[in-house]
Amino acid sequence: MIVVAALLFVALGLVPRAMAQSATSSSSSAGAPTLEINKPSDLVGKKIAVLSGTMFDEFIMQHVPGIEESDLLRFNTNAEAVGALATGKADAFVTDSPIAELAARKNEGIGVVPEHIVKDQYGYVLPKGSPHTQELNERLEAYKKDGTLNRLREKWTSADDAAKTMPPRGWPAPKGTLVVATSTDNEPVNYSLNNGCVGLCIEILEMAAKDLGYEIEYRYTNAGSIIPEIQSGKADIGAYSFSITDERKQMVDMTDSFYDGGVAIVARIQGFEGNKNQGFFEGLAKSFERTFITESRWQLILGGLGVTLLISACSGALGLAIGFVFVLLRRKKEGGIADKLIRCLESLMGGLPVVVVLMVLYYVFFGGIDIPGIIVAIVGFTLIFAATSGSIMWNAVRAVDTGQTEAGRALGFGDRDTFFLVVLPQAARQFAPLLVAQFVSLVKDTSVVGFIAVQDLTRVGDIIRSRTMEAFFPLIAIAIIYFALCRLLAFLLNKFVVRKLEPKEGPRAIKGVKL
Repeated sequence: MIVVAALLFVALGLVPRAMAQSATSSSSSAGAPTLEINKPSDLVGKKIAVLSGTMFDEFIMQHVPGIEESDLLRFNTNAEAVGALATGKADAFVTDSPIAELAARKNEGIGVVPEHIVKDQYGYVLPKGSPHTQELNERLEAYKKDGTLNRLREKWTSADDAAKTMPPRGWPAPKGTLVVATSTDNEPVNYSLNNGCVGLCIEILEMAAKDLGYEIEYRYTNAGSIIPEIQSGKADIGAYSFSITDERKQMVDMTDSFYDGGVAIVARIQGFEGNKNQGFFEGLAKSFERTFITESRWQLILGGLGVTLLISACSGALGLAIGFVFVLLRRKKEGGIADKLIRCLESLMGGLPVVVVLMVLYYVFFGGIDIPGIIVAIVGFTLIFAATSGSIMWNAVRAVDTGQTEAGRALGFGDRDTFFLVVLPQAARQFAPLLVAQFVSLVKDTSVVGFIAVQDLTRVGDIIRSRTMEAFFPLIAIAIIYFALCRLLAFLLNKFVVRKLEPKEGPRAIKGVKL
């Protein structure tokens, strides 16, 4: 509870800014508030937040002389970038104009700089030489001529959330299914609403798929992973606000523009002190409602928790079993081929960051195979836990005095019985607490599976933050759930596994002897 309270107090610094919201855009309020940054040249020497996987960093350095690479701060979601701006970690947020306007409308204290850095066009991404590129271009051209693109742009960039609904899904698809890689944190272009994917580019794409006779299947990931999904063949189309550039066209196909916009700057309003008319607890209650109640977002959290538990349980059980097999193989001949291969695996898994292991498996080893990200996550964490648990158990087995083995054999036990009845029980008392700690660490490490398109607990928190543009409740809720889950697992495993192995928990009576 002390840790939870500490987290709450630390996060309270985010609350006043995060909860001070209104339905009116700061940049469009009466009096045109003065921003801390008023033109692109003011960005020089400032800390600038950009989204990973986008071209905004390139646009800034090309069109604003004096900007250095060290001035850029990269974030995975718009909510993170807006949070960095609101808390002073960044001086500006550079993004697409519709996203900038939406962020200003949802957060008091920030506004959009009137002058854009550069005009921009957004298109869909497809594999190089895709037969679907021309089909989509023909549909986009038709939608542009009949005014559909303008009508949908007005719909999704408006302040009327009630009008932002998707046409019914479920149309005839004689040509099969198109797999679409997208994210759910890019409102109003593509985002999550009522447990479904919606937005400007999503509706345009579904309209085109319906007209062409294709079904749509979505693969959810973060913005920076969409193009790798396309290049690895895991998806047929990447749907996002991707800027159409010559550099991208060298790697992938890009369609014609479905949105003509620009690169905008979001900055803080000078002297903004928050909403003085809204009490702290009133704002807290509204923030809680937006995070958990609106659109039944608590169901997203439960679903993400289920994915985290599934990956942890499967990886822990399989990894422990494989690790024990490693111990048996090393007993046969220490220093042999099996021992050397196991040592190599331990060195490899111990020397690579978890997220790198997962991405190599997902985009390289399984790059050409249509396999769900959750399976890849289980495979990756199984290898990691097998290497770690096998090493822990093997070192504990080796630590048992050789005299114990000799004593077992003197009593007439064979090699197998000596190991399982004499050596292993003594070693288990040493490695069991370490394995419990390692498993709890495994549960926490699963928080990176969002990088391979798995919607786990942490990823769900990102999705909710992208919708609410708030950091307090989503982050604190995820932190508390992880803390409670890890403490509960540690308590149960220590109580029902580790303590049972301690000598004081065993029987005191000796069969055939009366004390």
